[in-house]
Amino acid sequence: MNLLDELIDAYLDNNFEHPYYLDLQTGQVILNMDEAYTGEPRIDWDDEENEERYIDIPKIDSNEAFYVMTKFAQRTESDPEDRLFDALDGHRPFRRFKDALYELDLWDEWNKFEYMYAEEEIKSWLERFDINYNELNQKYKANNPYSN
Repeated sequence: MNLLDELIDAYLDNNFEHPYYLDLQTGQVILNMDEAYTGEPRIDWDDEENEERYIDIPKIDSNEAFYVMTKFAQRTESDPEDRLFDALDGHRPFRRFKDALYELDLWDEWNKFEYMYAEEEIKSWLERFDINYNELNQKYKANNPYSN
């Protein structure tokens, strides 16, 4: 896995009980939860230096996720009966959308589409915070020797 993939995974993890932070010193993506869950100690927010060191990685919210699913349904030509739109219109749209993806054999196409969307959002976020991805990626690689 590489840094961009980790940032995208953090962005797409829509569980708001999973707070992810980017360590600007090491380039690592940190899941800041109980050590029993992660195997790593939590970030010490009492240390004032950590306020500058770590930055909160944004997450896709349900409204935005719904928007992305709608955009995918709009561009999908292999769904002539509009089953994806039907899935989005009604009770439990997220579950029904995923079921429809499997039924239409569009899961791989959806994953690529969602990844590309998330990649653009993460790159935009890095730009807004004036974070140099190439520098950060070098730090990441130095701290993750088995990364690609």
